Amino acid sequence: GAEKALFRALKTRSKTPKYGLLYHSTYIGRAGLKNKGRISRYLANKCSIASRIDCFSG
Repeated sequence: GAEKALFRALKTRSKTPKYGLLYHSTYIGRAGLKNKGRISRYLANKCSIASRIDCFSG
């Protein structure tokens, strides 16, 4: 999804997308405008760590 959106923006010479799926979710939408990006990154990092633990634990 992100790669497709990036190449679409490059092809049409429009602005590249800055935020993704987590930023536009209703959970993050309740946060203040100043903290939305920060909370989105935090949640994405925690999801990444959890998936690595799940993958490599055994």
